[in-house]
Amino acid sequence: MVLGTGIDLIQAIYAIVAVNSLVLAAVLYRHRERIGAIPLLVNVLATGLWAASLLARTAVDPESALAHALLVSLFLGVGLYLLTLLVFTLEYTGREQFVRPSTIAILSIEPLLVLAFIAVNPGQRFFTVVDGTVEWGIVFWAHVVYAYAILTVATVLIVGLLYRSQSLYRGQTATLVVGTVAAWAANALYVFGPVDVEVSPVGFLVTGALYAVAITRYRLTDIVPIARDRVLATVSDAVFVVDEQERLIDLNPVGRDLLEDIDSSPIGADIDALLADRPELREGYRDLTATPTRGDREFELSDGHYHVRTTPIEDGRDRQVGWLVMIRDITDRKRREAQLERQNERLEQFADLVSHDLRNPLNVANGYLDLAREADDDAAYLAEIEQSHDRMETIIEDVLTLAREGADVTDPEPVALAAIAGRAWSGVDTGATSITIDADVTVLADPERTTRLLENLFRNAIEHGSERGDSADLEITVGTLADAPGGSVTGFYVADDGVGIPPAKREHVFEGGYTTDEDGTGLGLSIVSEIATAHEWTASVTESETGGARFEFRGVETTADAPASNGGSEPDLESDSVEP
Repeated sequence: MVLGTGIDLIQAIYAIVAVNSLVLAAVLYRHRERIGAIPLLVNVLATGLWAASLLARTAVDPESALAHALLVSLFLGVGLYLLTLLVFTLEYTGREQFVRPSTIAILSIEPLLVLAFIAVNPGQRFFTVVDGTVEWGIVFWAHVVYAYAILTVATVLIVGLLYRSQSLYRGQTATLVVGTVAAWAANALYVFGPVDVEVSPVGFLVTGALYAVAITRYRLTDIVPIARDRVLATVSDAVFVVDEQERLIDLNPVGRDLLEDIDSSPIGADIDALLADRPELREGYRDLTATPTRGDREFELSDGHYHVRTTPIEDGRDRQVGWLVMIRDITDRKRREAQLERQNERLEQFADLVSHDLRNPLNVANGYLDLAREADDDAAYLAEIEQSHDRMETIIEDVLTLAREGADVTDPEPVALAAIAGRAWSGVDTGATSITIDADVTVLADPERTTRLLENLFRNAIEHGSERGDSADLEITVGTLADAPGGSVTGFYVADDGVGIPPAKREHVFEGGYTTDEDGTGLGLSIVSEIATAHEWTASVTESETGGARFEFRGVETTADAPASNGGSEPDLESDSVEP
Protein backbone atom coordinates (compact mmCIF):
# COMPACT_ATOMS: atom_id res chain seq x y z
CA MET A 1 0.00 0.00 0.00
CA VAL A 2 1.25 3.48 -0.80
CA LEU A 3 1.18 5.68 2.31
CA GLY A 4 1.88 9.00 0.59
CA THR A 5 0.58 10.33 -2.75
CA GLY A 6 0.78 13.51 -4.77
CA ILE A 7 -2.75 13.42 -6.08
CA ASP A 8 -4.06 16.96 -5.93
CA LEU A 9 -7.65 15.92 -5.15
CA ILE A 10 -6.64 13.89 -2.12
CA GLN A 11 -4.44 16.72 -0.89
CA ALA A 12 -7.35 19.15 -1.25
CA ILE A 13 -9.62 16.82 0.72
CA TYR A 14 -6.99 16.51 3.47
CA ALA A 15 -6.74 20.30 3.65
CA ILE A 16 -10.52 20.82 3.69
CA VAL A 17 -10.94 18.30 6.51
CA ALA A 18 -8.19 19.95 8.56
CA VAL A 19 -9.73 23.42 8.17
CA ASN A 20 -13.25 22.14 8.71
CA SER A 21 -12.21 20.53 11.98
CA LEU A 22 -10.98 23.90 13.25
CA VAL A 23 -14.27 25.57 12.32
CA LEU A 24 -16.33 22.89 14.06
CA ALA A 25 -14.04 23.05 17.09
CA ALA A 26 -14.61 26.81 17.35
CA VAL A 27 -18.38 26.29 17.29
CA LEU A 28 -18.20 23.53 19.88
CA TYR A 29 -15.97 25.63 22.12
CA ARG A 30 -18.79 28.16 22.49
CA HIS A 31 -20.96 25.35 23.84
CA ARG A 32 -18.25 23.63 25.88
CA GLU A 33 -20.39 23.57 29.05
CA ARG A 34 -22.98 21.31 27.38
CA ILE A 35 -23.11 17.54 27.76
CA GLY A 36 -20.74 15.83 25.32
CA ALA A 37 -19.35 19.09 23.90
CA ILE A 38 -15.77 18.68 25.21
CA PRO A 39 -15.14 15.12 23.94
CA LEU A 40 -16.77 16.05 20.61
CA LEU A 41 -14.54 19.12 20.36
CA VAL A 42 -11.40 17.00 20.93
CA ASN A 43 -12.77 14.44 18.48
CA VAL A 44 -13.05 16.91 15.58
CA LEU A 45 -9.59 18.30 16.41
CA ALA A 46 -8.26 14.73 16.29
CA THR A 47 -9.69 14.27 12.79
CA GLY A 48 -7.99 17.53 11.83
CA LEU A 49 -4.65 16.27 13.19
CA TRP A 50 -5.17 12.99 11.32
CA ALA A 51 -5.89 14.81 8.03
CA ALA A 52 -3.12 17.41 8.52
CA SER A 53 -0.56 14.67 9.17
CA LEU A 54 -1.60 12.86 5.99
CA LEU A 55 -1.42 16.13 4.05
CA ALA A 56 2.08 16.87 5.33
CA ARG A 57 3.28 13.35 4.53
CA THR A 58 2.35 13.82 0.87
CA ALA A 59 5.00 16.53 0.66
CA VAL A 60 7.95 14.67 2.28
CA ASP A 61 10.04 11.60 1.62
CA PRO A 62 8.08 8.67 3.14
CA GLU A 63 11.34 7.15 4.42
CA SER A 64 12.57 10.34 6.08
CA ALA A 65 12.66 11.06 9.82
CA LEU A 66 10.06 13.81 9.32
CA ALA A 67 7.69 11.35 7.67
CA HIS A 68 8.21 9.03 10.63
CA ALA A 69 7.37 11.86 13.05
CA LEU A 70 4.28 12.71 11.02
CA LEU A 71 3.24 9.06 11.27
CA VAL A 72 3.43 9.37 15.05
CA SER A 73 1.23 12.49 14.95
CA LEU A 74 -1.16 10.69 12.58
CA PHE A 75 -1.68 7.80 14.99
CA LEU A 76 -1.92 10.26 17.87
CA GLY A 77 -4.90 11.71 16.01
CA VAL A 78 -6.28 8.20 15.44
CA GLY A 79 -5.99 7.34 19.14
CA LEU A 80 -7.60 10.59 20.26
CA TYR A 81 -10.37 10.13 17.70
CA LEU A 82 -11.24 6.65 18.96
CA LEU A 83 -11.03 7.56 22.64
CA THR A 84 -13.11 10.75 22.39
CA LEU A 85 -15.65 9.11 20.07
CA LEU A 86 -16.40 6.51 22.74
CA VAL A 87 -16.47 9.10 25.55
CA PHE A 88 -18.84 11.34 23.55
CA THR A 89 -21.09 8.39 22.73
CA LEU A 90 -21.27 7.32 26.37
CA GLU A 91 -22.22 10.83 27.48
CA TYR A 92 -24.63 11.38 24.60
CA THR A 93 -26.49 8.13 25.30
CA GLY A 94 -26.71 8.74 29.05
CA ARG A 95 -23.95 6.36 30.17
CA GLU A 96 -21.68 9.01 31.64
CA GLN A 97 -21.26 6.90 34.79
CA PHE A 98 -18.76 4.86 32.77
CA VAL A 99 -16.73 7.97 31.89
CA ARG A 100 -14.30 7.78 34.80
CA PRO A 101 -10.57 8.52 34.96
CA SER A 102 -9.89 4.81 35.46
CA THR A 103 -11.89 3.92 32.34
CA ILE A 104 -10.12 6.53 30.22
CA ALA A 105 -6.74 5.37 31.56
CA ILE A 106 -7.45 1.75 30.60
CA LEU A 107 -8.69 2.73 27.13
CA SER A 108 -5.57 4.87 26.63
CA ILE A 109 -3.15 1.99 27.17
CA GLU A 110 -3.49 0.56 23.66
CA PRO A 111 -3.08 3.90 21.80
CA LEU A 112 -0.04 4.77 23.94
CA LEU A 113 1.57 1.40 23.24
CA VAL A 114 0.92 1.89 19.52
CA LEU A 115 2.61 5.29 19.62
CA ALA A 116 5.58 3.76 21.43
CA PHE A 117 5.90 0.99 18.84
CA ILE A 118 5.70 3.51 16.00
CA ALA A 119 8.33 5.72 17.61
CA VAL A 120 10.88 2.93 17.95
CA ASN A 121 9.42 0.38 15.49
CA PRO A 122 10.90 -2.55 17.44
CA GLY A 123 11.60 -5.59 15.34
CA GLN A 124 9.49 -4.28 12.48
CA ARG A 125 6.38 -5.37 14.41
CA PHE A 126 4.35 -2.37 13.28
CA PHE A 127 5.37 -1.74 9.67
CA THR A 128 8.18 -1.81 7.16
CA VAL A 129 8.68 0.58 4.24
CA VAL A 130 10.07 -0.74 0.98
CA ASP A 131 10.23 1.66 -1.99
CA GLY A 132 7.44 3.81 -0.47
CA THR A 133 5.20 0.83 0.19
CA VAL A 134 4.15 0.04 3.74
CA GLU A 135 3.82 -3.53 4.92
CA TRP A 136 1.82 -3.66 8.19
CA GLY A 137 2.94 -5.87 11.04
CA ILE A 138 1.15 -7.75 13.81
CA VAL A 139 0.97 -4.71 16.11
CA PHE A 140 -0.90 -2.75 13.45
CA TRP A 141 -3.50 -5.48 13.00
CA ALA A 142 -3.93 -5.70 16.77
CA HIS A 143 -4.55 -1.95 16.69
CA VAL A 144 -7.13 -2.45 13.93
CA VAL A 145 -9.01 -4.93 16.14
CA TYR A 146 -8.99 -2.41 19.02
CA ALA A 147 -10.07 0.46 16.75
CA TYR A 148 -12.95 -1.39 15.12
CA ALA A 149 -14.13 -2.68 18.48
CA ILE A 150 -14.38 0.94 19.68
CA LEU A 151 -16.13 2.00 16.46
CA THR A 152 -18.58 -0.90 16.70
CA VAL A 153 -19.51 -0.14 20.33
CA ALA A 154 -20.01 3.55 19.56
CA THR A 155 -22.12 2.83 16.50
CA VAL A 156 -24.31 0.29 18.31
CA LEU A 157 -24.96 2.74 21.15
CA ILE A 158 -25.94 5.54 18.78
CA VAL A 159 -28.10 3.25 16.62
CA GLY A 160 -29.87 2.06 19.77
CA LEU A 161 -30.57 5.64 20.73
CA LEU A 162 -31.81 6.34 17.20
CA TYR A 163 -34.31 3.51 17.59
CA ARG A 164 -35.63 5.02 20.85
CA SER A 165 -35.51 8.67 19.83
CA GLN A 166 -38.59 10.71 18.91
CA SER A 167 -39.33 13.67 16.62
CA LEU A 168 -36.56 16.29 16.57
CA TYR A 169 -33.93 14.07 18.18
CA ARG A 170 -34.36 11.29 15.65
CA GLY A 171 -32.87 13.56 12.98
CA GLN A 172 -30.10 14.65 15.34
CA THR A 173 -29.15 11.08 16.18
CA ALA A 174 -29.41 9.92 12.56
CA THR A 175 -26.79 12.46 11.47
CA LEU A 176 -24.40 11.10 14.11
CA VAL A 177 -25.01 7.52 12.97
CA VAL A 178 -24.34 8.31 9.32
CA GLY A 179 -21.36 10.51 10.18
CA THR A 180 -19.74 7.83 12.34
CA VAL A 181 -20.34 5.04 9.81
CA ALA A 182 -19.00 7.22 6.95
CA ALA A 183 -15.71 7.77 8.78
CA TRP A 184 -14.90 4.16 9.53
CA ALA A 185 -16.31 2.85 6.24
CA ALA A 186 -13.85 5.08 4.37
CA ASN A 187 -11.06 3.88 6.64
CA ALA A 188 -12.00 0.24 5.96
CA LEU A 189 -11.58 0.81 2.21
CA TYR A 190 -7.95 1.70 2.84
CA VAL A 191 -7.10 -0.81 5.56
CA PHE A 192 -8.66 -3.84 3.87
CA GLY A 193 -8.18 -2.64 0.26
CA PRO A 194 -8.84 -2.11 -2.61
CA VAL A 195 -7.94 1.61 -2.21
CA ASP A 196 -4.21 2.31 -2.05
CA VAL A 197 -4.61 5.85 -0.70
CA GLU A 198 -5.63 6.75 2.87
CA VAL A 199 -9.18 7.98 2.24
CA SER A 200 -10.37 8.17 5.85
CA PRO A 201 -10.47 11.99 5.55
CA VAL A 202 -13.07 11.59 2.79
CA GLY A 203 -15.29 10.00 5.41
CA PHE A 204 -14.30 12.77 7.82
CA LEU A 205 -15.46 15.31 5.23
CA VAL A 206 -18.90 13.68 5.22
CA THR A 207 -18.79 13.42 9.01
CA GLY A 208 -17.89 17.08 9.37
CA ALA A 209 -20.75 18.16 7.11
CA LEU A 210 -23.23 16.03 9.04
CA TYR A 211 -21.94 17.27 12.40
CA ALA A 212 -22.40 20.82 11.13
CA VAL A 213 -26.02 20.00 10.28
CA ALA A 214 -26.52 18.39 13.69
CA ILE A 215 -25.13 21.47 15.45
CA THR A 216 -26.89 24.15 13.41
CA ARG A 217 -30.21 22.53 12.52
CA TYR A 218 -30.76 19.93 15.21
CA ARG A 219 -29.09 21.86 18.07
CA LEU A 220 -26.78 18.97 18.87
CA THR A 221 -25.12 20.67 21.84
CA ASP A 222 -28.26 22.28 23.26
CA ILE A 223 -29.82 19.11 24.63
CA VAL A 224 -29.11 15.48 23.97
CA PRO A 225 -31.94 12.94 23.58
CA ILE A 226 -31.07 11.13 26.80
CA ALA A 227 -31.48 14.42 28.69
CA ARG A 228 -34.90 14.78 27.11
CA ASP A 229 -35.74 11.22 28.19
CA ARG A 230 -34.71 11.95 31.76
CA VAL A 231 -36.71 15.17 31.91
CA LEU A 232 -39.84 13.47 30.61
CA ALA A 233 -39.33 10.44 32.84
CA THR A 234 -38.95 12.51 36.01
CA VAL A 235 -41.52 15.25 35.41
CA SER A 236 -44.68 14.62 37.43
CA ASP A 237 -47.00 15.97 34.72
CA ALA A 238 -48.35 13.97 31.80
CA VAL A 239 -46.65 15.29 28.64
CA PHE A 240 -47.87 14.76 25.07
CA VAL A 241 -46.46 16.07 21.79
CA VAL A 242 -48.97 16.23 18.94
CA ASP A 243 -48.04 17.07 15.33
CA GLU A 244 -49.98 19.23 12.88
CA GLN A 245 -52.01 16.19 11.76
CA GLU A 246 -53.03 15.69 15.41
CA ARG A 247 -51.06 12.49 15.72
CA LEU A 248 -49.23 11.65 18.92
CA ILE A 249 -45.48 11.76 18.28
CA ASP A 250 -44.19 11.66 21.85
CA LEU A 251 -45.32 11.13 25.45
CA ASN A 252 -43.83 10.37 28.85
CA PRO A 253 -44.59 7.50 31.27
CA VAL A 254 -47.09 9.62 33.25
CA GLY A 255 -48.94 10.36 30.03
CA ARG A 256 -49.06 6.68 29.15
CA ASP A 257 -50.54 5.89 32.58
CA LEU A 258 -53.15 8.63 32.14
CA LEU A 259 -54.40 7.22 28.85
CA GLU A 260 -54.95 3.76 30.42
CA ASP A 261 -55.44 0.56 28.44
CA ILE A 262 -53.85 2.03 25.33
CA ASP A 263 -51.97 0.12 22.69
CA SER A 264 -48.40 -0.67 23.66
CA SER A 265 -47.18 1.70 20.94
CA PRO A 266 -49.41 4.79 20.85
CA ILE A 267 -46.92 6.85 18.82
CA GLY A 268 -48.56 7.89 15.56
CA ALA A 269 -52.11 7.34 16.82
CA ASP A 270 -54.79 10.00 16.34
CA ILE A 271 -55.36 12.08 19.47
CA ASP A 272 -59.15 11.71 19.16
CA ALA A 273 -58.83 7.92 19.26
CA LEU A 274 -56.50 8.02 22.25
CA LEU A 275 -58.91 10.22 24.22
CA ALA A 276 -62.04 8.33 23.19
CA ASP A 277 -62.55 7.05 26.75
CA ARG A 278 -62.06 10.54 28.19
CA PRO A 279 -64.52 12.74 26.28
CA GLU A 280 -64.10 15.66 28.70
CA LEU A 281 -60.38 15.84 27.95
CA ARG A 282 -60.97 15.39 24.22
CA GLU A 283 -63.48 18.26 24.06
CA GLY A 284 -61.25 20.38 26.24
CA TYR A 285 -58.30 19.73 23.93
CA ARG A 286 -60.44 20.77 20.96
CA ASP A 287 -61.42 24.03 22.65
CA LEU A 288 -57.88 24.83 23.80
CA THR A 289 -56.32 24.19 20.37
CA ALA A 290 -58.97 26.10 18.41
CA THR A 291 -56.63 29.12 18.35
CA PRO A 292 -52.81 29.03 18.04
CA THR A 293 -52.17 30.41 21.53
CA ARG A 294 -51.34 28.90 24.88
CA GLY A 295 -54.41 27.81 26.82
CA ASP A 296 -55.22 26.56 30.33
CA ARG A 297 -58.24 24.76 31.70
CA GLU A 298 -59.23 22.65 34.70
CA PHE A 299 -61.33 19.50 34.42
CA GLU A 300 -63.09 17.35 36.98
CA LEU A 301 -63.10 13.72 35.87
CA SER A 302 -64.34 10.60 37.60
CA ASP A 303 -60.90 9.87 39.03
CA GLY A 304 -59.91 13.39 40.07
CA HIS A 305 -59.19 16.97 39.03
CA TYR A 306 -56.76 17.88 36.22
CA HIS A 307 -55.17 21.05 34.87
CA VAL A 308 -54.48 21.02 31.12
CA ARG A 309 -52.10 23.42 29.37
CA THR A 310 -51.62 23.51 25.61
CA THR A 311 -48.70 25.33 23.98
CA PRO A 312 -48.19 25.66 20.21
CA ILE A 313 -44.89 24.31 18.86
CA GLU A 314 -43.20 26.33 16.11
CA ASP A 315 -40.29 25.53 13.81
CA GLY A 316 -37.38 27.80 12.97
CA ARG A 317 -39.57 29.75 10.52
CA ASP A 318 -42.26 30.51 13.12
CA ARG A 319 -44.65 28.03 11.54
CA GLN A 320 -46.81 25.99 13.89
CA VAL A 321 -45.97 22.31 13.58
CA GLY A 322 -47.84 20.85 16.54
CA TRP A 323 -48.87 21.16 20.18
CA LEU A 324 -47.26 20.47 23.52
CA VAL A 325 -49.94 19.25 25.93
CA MET A 326 -49.23 19.02 29.66
CA ILE A 327 -51.77 17.53 32.05
CA ARG A 328 -51.27 17.90 35.80
CA ASP A 329 -53.17 15.95 38.44
CA ILE A 330 -54.42 18.61 40.88
CA THR A 331 -56.69 16.33 42.89
CA ASP A 332 -54.64 16.78 46.07
CA ARG A 333 -54.56 20.54 45.56
CA LYS A 334 -58.33 20.66 45.11
CA ARG A 335 -58.75 18.56 48.23
CA ARG A 336 -56.55 20.97 50.19
CA GLU A 337 -58.47 23.92 48.79
CA ALA A 338 -61.75 22.33 49.85
CA GLN A 339 -60.35 21.66 53.29
CA LEU A 340 -59.12 25.24 53.58
CA GLU A 341 -62.52 26.49 52.46
CA ARG A 342 -64.17 24.39 55.15
CA GLN A 343 -61.76 25.77 57.72
CA ASN A 344 -62.51 29.32 56.64
CA GLU A 345 -66.23 28.61 56.87
CA ARG A 346 -65.73 27.27 60.38
CA LEU A 347 -63.77 30.37 61.34
CA GLU A 348 -66.60 32.57 60.09
CA GLN A 349 -69.04 30.35 61.92
CA PHE A 350 -67.05 30.65 65.14
CA ALA A 351 -66.87 34.42 64.72
CA ASP A 352 -70.65 34.58 64.28
CA LEU A 353 -71.21 32.41 67.31
CA VAL A 354 -68.87 34.46 69.48
CA SER A 355 -70.27 37.78 68.28
CA HIS A 356 -73.93 36.77 68.33
CA ASP A 357 -74.74 33.66 70.34
CA LEU A 358 -72.36 34.43 73.20
CA ARG A 359 -73.26 38.11 73.20
CA ASN A 360 -76.95 37.39 73.87
CA PRO A 361 -76.54 35.48 77.17
CA LEU A 362 -73.75 37.84 78.15
CA ASN A 363 -76.05 40.84 77.68
CA VAL A 364 -78.77 39.05 79.65
CA ALA A 365 -76.35 38.33 82.48
CA ASN A 366 -75.15 41.95 82.52
CA GLY A 367 -78.75 43.17 82.61
CA TYR A 368 -79.64 41.00 85.58
CA LEU A 369 -76.40 42.00 87.25
CA ASP A 370 -77.43 45.68 87.04
CA LEU A 371 -80.85 44.82 88.49
CA ALA A 372 -79.26 42.80 91.27
CA ARG A 373 -77.16 45.77 92.31
CA GLU A 374 -80.28 47.92 92.71
CA ALA A 375 -82.52 45.29 94.32
CA ASP A 376 -82.79 44.53 98.01
CA ASP A 377 -83.18 40.82 97.32
CA ASP A 378 -80.82 39.73 94.50
CA ALA A 379 -81.33 35.97 94.80
CA ALA A 380 -83.75 35.77 91.87
CA TYR A 381 -81.44 37.78 89.65
CA LEU A 382 -78.42 35.67 90.59
CA ALA A 383 -80.30 32.57 89.45
CA GLU A 384 -80.92 34.20 86.05
CA ILE A 385 -77.25 35.20 85.83
CA GLU A 386 -76.23 31.63 86.63
CA GLN A 387 -78.53 30.35 83.89
CA SER A 388 -76.94 32.75 81.37
CA HIS A 389 -73.47 31.58 82.40
CA ASP A 390 -74.54 27.96 81.95
CA ARG A 391 -75.82 28.88 78.50
CA MET A 392 -72.48 30.46 77.58
CA GLU A 393 -70.60 27.43 78.89
CA THR A 394 -72.70 25.14 76.70
CA ILE A 395 -72.04 27.29 73.64
CA ILE A 396 -68.30 27.37 74.33
CA GLU A 397 -68.14 23.59 74.76
CA ASP A 398 -70.04 23.05 71.50
CA VAL A 399 -67.80 25.51 69.64
CA LEU A 400 -64.67 23.77 70.90
CA THR A 401 -66.12 20.40 69.92
CA LEU A 402 -66.94 21.73 66.46
CA ALA A 403 -63.38 23.00 66.07
CA ARG A 404 -61.87 19.67 67.08
CA GLU A 405 -64.13 17.48 64.97
CA GLY A 406 -63.36 19.36 61.74
CA ALA A 407 -59.82 17.92 61.42
CA ASP A 408 -59.49 15.15 58.83
CA VAL A 409 -59.37 11.56 60.07
CA THR A 410 -55.89 10.39 59.08
CA ASP A 411 -55.62 7.08 60.95
CA PRO A 412 -58.98 5.26 60.93
CA GLU A 413 -59.28 1.85 62.55
CA PRO A 414 -61.75 -1.04 62.31
CA VAL A 415 -64.79 -0.21 64.43
CA ALA A 416 -67.78 -2.45 65.20
CA LEU A 417 -70.66 -0.14 64.34
CA ALA A 418 -73.15 -1.94 66.60
CA ALA A 419 -70.80 -1.72 69.58
CA ILE A 420 -70.09 1.96 68.98
CA ALA A 421 -73.81 2.68 68.69
CA GLY A 422 -74.37 0.90 72.00
CA ARG A 423 -71.64 2.91 73.66
CA ALA A 424 -73.09 6.17 72.33
CA TRP A 425 -76.56 5.18 73.51
CA SER A 426 -75.30 4.57 77.06
CA GLY A 427 -73.86 8.09 77.16
CA VAL A 428 -77.17 9.83 76.41
CA ASP A 429 -80.10 10.57 78.72
CA THR A 430 -82.58 8.46 76.75
CA GLY A 431 -85.61 8.65 79.01
CA ALA A 432 -88.39 6.45 77.65
CA THR A 433 -86.86 6.19 74.17
CA SER A 434 -85.98 2.72 72.88
CA ILE A 435 -83.41 1.72 70.24
CA THR A 436 -82.92 -1.05 67.72
CA ILE A 437 -79.38 -1.63 66.46
CA ASP A 438 -79.28 -3.68 63.26
CA ALA A 439 -75.75 -2.88 62.12
CA ASP A 440 -73.57 -5.97 62.25
CA VAL A 441 -70.74 -4.44 60.24
CA THR A 442 -67.19 -3.26 60.83
CA VAL A 443 -66.27 0.16 59.44
CA LEU A 444 -63.00 2.08 59.19
CA ALA A 445 -63.44 5.15 61.38
CA ASP A 446 -62.24 7.15 64.36
CA PRO A 447 -64.07 5.43 67.26
CA GLU A 448 -64.21 8.50 69.52
CA ARG A 449 -65.56 10.81 66.86
CA THR A 450 -68.00 8.22 65.56
CA THR A 451 -69.31 7.85 69.11
CA ARG A 452 -69.87 11.61 69.35
CA LEU A 453 -71.60 11.62 65.96
CA LEU A 454 -74.09 9.00 67.15
CA GLU A 455 -74.54 10.68 70.54
CA ASN A 456 -75.51 13.94 68.86
CA LEU A 457 -77.94 12.15 66.56
CA PHE A 458 -79.55 10.35 69.49
CA ARG A 459 -79.88 13.60 71.48
CA ASN A 460 -81.33 15.37 68.45
CA ALA A 461 -83.94 12.64 67.99
CA ILE A 462 -84.87 12.64 71.68
CA GLU A 463 -85.09 16.45 71.93
CA HIS A 464 -86.83 17.12 68.62
CA GLY A 465 -88.50 13.84 67.71
CA SER A 466 -91.85 14.53 69.42
CA GLU A 467 -94.30 17.40 69.41
CA ARG A 468 -93.81 18.09 73.13
CA GLY A 469 -90.06 17.50 73.15
CA ASP A 470 -90.37 14.45 75.42
CA SER A 471 -89.16 11.00 74.46
CA ALA A 472 -92.28 9.00 75.20
CA ASP A 473 -92.82 6.09 72.79
CA LEU A 474 -89.97 7.27 70.51
CA GLU A 475 -88.12 4.51 68.68
CA ILE A 476 -84.62 5.00 67.18
CA THR A 477 -83.05 2.58 64.70
CA VAL A 478 -79.43 2.22 63.60
CA GLY A 479 -79.00 0.23 60.38
CA THR A 480 -76.79 -0.25 57.34
CA LEU A 481 -77.06 0.99 53.75
CA ALA A 482 -76.18 -1.15 50.73
CA ASP A 483 -75.52 -0.33 47.07
CA ALA A 484 -78.26 -2.84 46.16
CA PRO A 485 -80.57 -5.26 47.98
CA GLY A 486 -78.27 -7.86 49.49
CA GLY A 487 -75.25 -5.99 48.14
CA SER A 488 -72.15 -4.58 49.78
CA VAL A 489 -72.55 -2.21 52.71
CA THR A 490 -71.72 1.37 51.72
CA GLY A 491 -72.93 3.26 54.77
CA PHE A 492 -75.29 3.43 57.72
CA TYR A 493 -78.29 5.40 58.94
CA VAL A 494 -79.92 6.61 62.15
CA ALA A 495 -83.72 6.91 61.95
CA ASP A 496 -86.56 7.65 64.34
CA ASP A 497 -90.35 7.47 64.22
CA GLY A 498 -90.91 10.98 65.51
CA VAL A 499 -92.35 14.08 63.85
CA GLY A 500 -89.64 14.24 61.20
CA ILE A 501 -88.08 17.25 59.49
CA PRO A 502 -90.04 19.21 56.86
CA PRO A 503 -88.43 19.00 53.37
CA ALA A 504 -87.92 22.79 53.26
CA LYS A 505 -85.78 22.67 56.40
CA ARG A 506 -83.68 19.59 55.62
CA GLU A 507 -81.03 21.45 53.64
CA HIS A 508 -80.38 23.77 56.60
CA VAL A 509 -80.18 21.31 59.48
CA PHE A 510 -76.40 20.83 59.17
CA GLU A 511 -75.70 24.58 59.21
CA GLY A 512 -74.00 25.91 62.31
CA GLY A 513 -76.36 27.83 64.57
CA TYR A 514 -79.52 26.49 62.92
CA THR A 515 -82.04 25.38 65.56
CA THR A 516 -85.78 25.31 66.20
CA ASP A 517 -85.24 25.32 69.97
CA GLU A 518 -84.64 28.66 71.61
CA ASP A 519 -82.55 26.92 74.26
CA GLY A 520 -80.41 25.02 71.74
CA THR A 521 -77.05 26.14 70.32
CA GLY A 522 -77.75 24.84 66.82
CA LEU A 523 -74.36 23.10 66.77
CA GLY A 524 -75.30 19.47 67.41
CA LEU A 525 -76.01 18.52 63.80
CA SER A 526 -73.26 20.83 62.57
CA ILE A 527 -70.85 18.74 64.65
CA VAL A 528 -72.35 15.62 63.04
CA SER A 529 -71.68 17.09 59.59
CA GLU A 530 -68.10 18.02 60.49
CA ILE A 531 -67.34 14.51 61.77
CA ALA A 532 -68.80 12.96 58.60
CA THR A 533 -66.77 15.30 56.39
CA ALA A 534 -63.61 14.52 58.36
CA HIS A 535 -64.19 10.84 57.47
CA GLU A 536 -64.98 11.77 53.83
CA TRP A 537 -68.52 10.48 54.31
CA THR A 538 -71.54 12.07 52.66
CA ALA A 539 -74.26 13.08 55.14
CA SER A 540 -77.88 13.62 54.15
CA VAL A 541 -81.28 13.77 55.83
CA THR A 542 -84.53 12.30 54.56
CA GLU A 543 -87.76 10.83 55.88
CA SER A 544 -87.94 7.42 57.54
CA GLU A 545 -90.55 4.85 56.58
CA THR A 546 -92.53 5.77 59.70
CA GLY A 547 -92.50 9.49 58.90
CA GLY A 548 -89.69 10.48 61.23
CA ALA A 549 -86.19 11.78 60.47
CA ARG A 550 -83.56 9.57 58.89
CA PHE A 551 -79.89 10.62 58.71
CA GLU A 552 -77.85 8.70 56.13
CA PHE A 553 -74.05 8.43 55.81
CA ARG A 554 -72.58 7.05 52.59
CA GLY A 555 -69.05 6.47 51.32
CA VAL A 556 -68.24 4.52 54.48
CA GLU A 557 -65.42 2.02 54.08
CA THR A 558 -66.06 -1.39 55.61
CA THR A 559 -63.61 -4.15 56.44
CA ALA A 560 -63.53 -7.69 57.71
CA ASP A 561 -59.75 -8.07 57.73
CA ALA A 562 -59.00 -6.87 61.27
CA PRO A 563 -60.57 -7.26 64.71
CA ALA A 564 -62.90 -4.38 65.40
CA SER A 565 -62.77 -1.94 68.27
CA ASN A 566 -65.95 -1.05 70.12
CA GLY A 567 -64.46 2.20 71.38
CA GLY A 568 -65.02 1.13 74.99
CA SER A 569 -67.28 -1.19 76.92
CA GLU A 570 -70.45 -2.35 75.18
CA PRO A 571 -73.62 -2.08 77.25
CA ASP A 572 -76.34 -4.70 77.18
CA LEU A 573 -79.13 -3.51 74.92
CA GLU A 574 -82.43 -5.02 74.07
CA SER A 575 -83.09 -5.21 70.34
CA ASP A 576 -86.69 -5.20 69.13
CA SER A 577 -85.55 -5.66 65.51
CA VAL A 578 -87.76 -2.69 64.64
CA GLU A 579 -87.29 -1.52 61.04
CA PRO A 580 -87.57 2.21 60.28
